[in-house]
Amino acid sequence: MGDISRHRDIFLFTRETVPAAVLDNVKLTADDLTYLELGNYLTDVSQFRDPVTYIFAKQRIWREFVIPAVQDKTQLLRGIAALGAGAALAASQYLKTLTSGTAADVIEGSGIGLAAIGGIIAALPSDTYADLSGADNWIDSLLGTPIERTPGAARDDEKHYGYLGEFFRLFIEGTTQMLFAQDVNRRLSGPWGSLKPIPANRVDDVYGEFFTQYFPHEHTDQPPYVWNAAKRPANKLYQPSRRQANLADGDVGVMNAVDAHYVAYLAEGLAGIEDEWRALGREDQAGRQRLLVRVGKLLHGVEDWFFHSNVVELLELRSYRPAQVEGESDDAFLKRFVDDVAKRRPEFVAAQPAERIRFKRKLFRRLRYPAYEVGGKTQTAGVVSKTKMSTPSTRHAYPAFPSAQDTAHTLLHALENLEQKVIGKPGELPEWAKETLEEFHLEFLGLLAEPLVVAAVTPDLRESIPLVLTLLSDDERRRLAANVAPEHWPLKPGATAPKRTTKETELDLQLKRHAAALEPRLHKDGNTESNYDQFVRFLVKRGRLNDKGRAALLAAFAIDRKAEQLSSAAPGAGGFLMQFAVSDLQKLLLEGNARSAELDKTADSVFALDSDNGAFNEIVGSHSLMSKDTLTSVPFFDDARVLASVASSTVFTILLEQIATPKADRRLAWEEVLHHLIRFPPSNGGWERRALALFAPEQKIPRYADLPEFAQLVARSVRPAPKQQPGQSKRADLEERYRRLESELSKYRYP
Repeated sequence: MGDISRHRDIFLFTRETVPAAVLDNVKLTADDLTYLELGNYLTDVSQFRDPVTYIFAKQRIWREFVIPAVQDKTQLLRGIAALGAGAALAASQYLKTLTSGTAADVIEGSGIGLAAIGGIIAALPSDTYADLSGADNWIDSLLGTPIERTPGAARDDEKHYGYLGEFFRLFIEGTTQMLFAQDVNRRLSGPWGSLKPIPANRVDDVYGEFFTQYFPHEHTDQPPYVWNAAKRPANKLYQPSRRQANLADGDVGVMNAVDAHYVAYLAEGLAGIEDEWRALGREDQAGRQRLLVRVGKLLHGVEDWFFHSNVVELLELRSYRPAQVEGESDDAFLKRFVDDVAKRRPEFVAAQPAERIRFKRKLFRRLRYPAYEVGGKTQTAGVVSKTKMSTPSTRHAYPAFPSAQDTAHTLLHALENLEQKVIGKPGELPEWAKETLEEFHLEFLGLLAEPLVVAAVTPDLRESIPLVLTLLSDDERRRLAANVAPEHWPLKPGATAPKRTTKETELDLQLKRHAAALEPRLHKDGNTESNYDQFVRFLVKRGRLNDKGRAALLAAFAIDRKAEQLSSAAPGAGGFLMQFAVSDLQKLLLEGNARSAELDKTADSVFALDSDNGAFNEIVGSHSLMSKDTLTSVPFFDDARVLASVASSTVFTILLEQIATPKADRRLAWEEVLHHLIRFPPSNGGWERRALALFAPEQKIPRYADLPEFAQLVARSVRPAPKQQPGQSKRADLEERYRRLESELSKYRYP
């Protein structure tokens, strides 16, 4: 997930540019289009429920918390083996690094079968197994029961996603009511406030059906179906499609996963909506609104192709003259191209010297493909190679791959974007936050001059609602990561953190504050409730939240309290998020930024060929490097935004026109239309260059009607209606692929 407002802005463009007559012909109003944005938005926030990611969070807990606490590593190995037949093999490589002598010999031969499990359990001291079994139950309760133990329909219940997934579902449900519901009396200002709100019960219905989980095809991400990345280049799924191959360019194309499978999913979905829409009764407005939600989910995939791939960089490369000459290597051509771009593109020209070096380095690396080493027991997905160099990708348009390194990019940048929307201007509180804090009876509040700054109320937020402060404040996460007490923060330049007098870290203390804040207590106003419940009540009192949103947020914090009570030695859902955000994500982000800053000092870093240059946010092929939908998306953000806006609004307009004017036994060949939009850029001409040329003079995105080639494309893409082929839908097929991957990986939930 990048910044959800990037997709919202495309929706606002679409709402503004779709002709009123086209909407009227399909019995829609501009206000109905809120359902379109709701589908797009729900696709993004559903990423917070990703069972595959949760599996590897389980591994981290075992490696960093459970294993170090058990002194006898031989018994530890046997205990883990007792929990699952494949667990010993999964753990053996890691445990060998912690043991020697007899224990290592046991580990070396630890291919323990099911028949031996009963004997192992019987031979274990009862307290050892009880401790490990308790840890395993806690981990599964928090992060979800493995898919093989939640078969069929039950796999989608709260047990499958765990307390963390359920916390996300409820917390996001409350936020969704805040953003979209009519009965929120004082809605957010700015672009979010420009959405035409819809009835709360309709938000409820749509949310219940369309908040699901992460699936790669919904975001045009490189799919991890071949889990070991070292094996992907040899697999056809990850190779460029030959659909656009020609004598002049050779084998150029879009990765087959997108060109064949994802485009087929989008085309099938659009064709199905077209048919279902025509079958609706004249008065079935709710039916049309539901179909708009489905369209929004499909448009999200179209938009993400431009945000998540290297296609806009390839478009610029294909326009570059003089083109690659005979005998010039791909690397030499790329260097010449990058040097030239830096002299003429506005974002490069306007940048400071160090920033310009970083932009050049990012551009060079976006036009390459990574090399991998084969994975092992603990790095099953393969690892980016430290010895094999990346290769030029001048003929292959491919989407970024989500990886463990990208978690910091995905979640922390999402938090930064949320922080800007919730906190407002850097360091300043928006009106709704001031109002809510006033309800906390912060006595000094009225004595402060405007604007009320975040720093002034941070001590009170830290004590009252530490989870909210930790997740929304970059400054607080930095303090916790640096392990510096509040009275010494921020550190003066060059200063070192004072030595601690206790073993407890600042994060430990923050987790204690959070656990205490979840417990009900008698407040000064006579109400007995937790601090978080009080915060929710104040939001409602000030008209910033409706009853359904209130119920969802209260249920979220109730889940968190329940999770917190699972174990006195481990955090609940909110505590786990805080620990993850600080211990993993913030540190990764700081380390990556520091490494990037070091590389910015020398121009020699621009053309380094290594796949991993030490900065996690510059790994070749990764989301962190390639995505252009965050606050730090430059260079080429505008190109991606313009092309995503044009492609998305074009698909929507064409769909409505087809619904309004059905052609008897003929249908639009959606795959042909989509292949014109999602393609390897032509060497010259094309809608992409015309759209950017129209945008350049006044920075105004062109409309569908401004590019007449789209109407011509539609005219030649109408075909006799194809016969319905029996079998599984492409959407179901792709969802099942990811389900199978989850099943395959669940054996690795142990370290």
